[in-house]
Amino acid sequence: MNSEELFVYFENQRSDFIRILTSLVSHPTCSKDADDLNRFIDHLENLFQGFGPSVQRIPTAYGDILSLSFFQKEKERLVLLAHGDTVKVSDATLPVKIEGDKFFGNGCYDMKNGIALFYFFLKALHELGLSCHKQIEILCTPDEEIGSPASTPFLLKQCRGAKAVLLPEPCCPDGGVKIRRKGVALLRARLKGKAAHSGIEPEKGRDANRGLVRLVAQIDAILEKYPDVSFNPGIVSGGIGTNIVSPESCLEGEFRSYSNRLLKEVIKAMGTIRNVEDVEVDISVETHHPALEFDAKNRKLYTLAKKIGDSFGYELPSCSTGGASDGSTLSSAGIPVLDGLGMKGGGAHTPDEYIELSDFSYRAVLLTKLGMEI
Repeated sequence: MNSEELFVYFENQRSDFIRILTSLVSHPTCSKDADDLNRFIDHLENLFQGFGPSVQRIPTAYGDILSLSFFQKEKERLVLLAHGDTVKVSDATLPVKIEGDKFFGNGCYDMKNGIALFYFFLKALHELGLSCHKQIEILCTPDEEIGSPASTPFLLKQCRGAKAVLLPEPCCPDGGVKIRRKGVALLRARLKGKAAHSGIEPEKGRDANRGLVRLVAQIDAILEKYPDVSFNPGIVSGGIGTNIVSPESCLEGEFRSYSNRLLKEVIKAMGTIRNVEDVEVDISVETHHPALEFDAKNRKLYTLAKKIGDSFGYELPSCSTGGASDGSTLSSAGIPVLDGLGMKGGGAHTPDEYIELSDFSYRAVLLTKLGMEI
């Protein structure tokens, strides 16, 4: 079946898509609410049951990780990865509403439309007699919005060896996929000075607060060698009184870069800082999220996706973003990833979150053809 015929099929599924998505966003799924998230996983089990999956649930403190496997006799494997948790934006339940082409609902853009797209991908395979010649595994995690503390080890193990991992995270504003994401390294520094009376004998003190200011300036100076790395000194604190030379201060900040190599070099450079003039510095930096890089394995997936889009007149640009996702972690482990495949929309993490319904058929064709041709 060609892309144009598949597009017509999905156009006839739009009312059913609205029904399915409404059922998904009607379930509250705020991060850390394990009971609500498990009820949502119950709903997903029931929703996909008609396609005959093998079901696995992995309990975590944040809710269960759901794995649904289809066509298990196939040797090659394709992973469709989504997260069920959403950011809490209101104490009240937000109503689902449709205004023109816009569908409003909590989590509809980030990223429950992606779960609905998974459903219609499988529905097309079954109803149209199509085959992708691969085992399909749908994974839904409960903790992506808080950094995937429980899901990451499972994802790294489960996705290894897959032909690709497709993530319907929100797309770029122009509908493009996200080919690069910045990696994040967290810095923590404690500066030790010496207290003294600021009026009588300030010369006997060592001012940790001034040391902190100089430390930030020193970090900025080091980063002049790394223009692609940014630094944000997010939290600064210090001092015990206005009339006392500060004996201690603290700094928490973050580095971001599209290059994992540059982040590693900056981390190494930070390790050489032991003091700032007469103030001792205890500094540590560790990677919080690796960068999603546009390397050969990911470039191949984007090239295929763009070719599929061209086949039915759907332009598929690309973009880079400063935010992180599970795709960054998986890609850095050598797993092919295509991120940002979700529908057009906006308002992520706000009460005004929405998707554009007219984008459904285009994205459904793109996902289905990718699943078949990867």
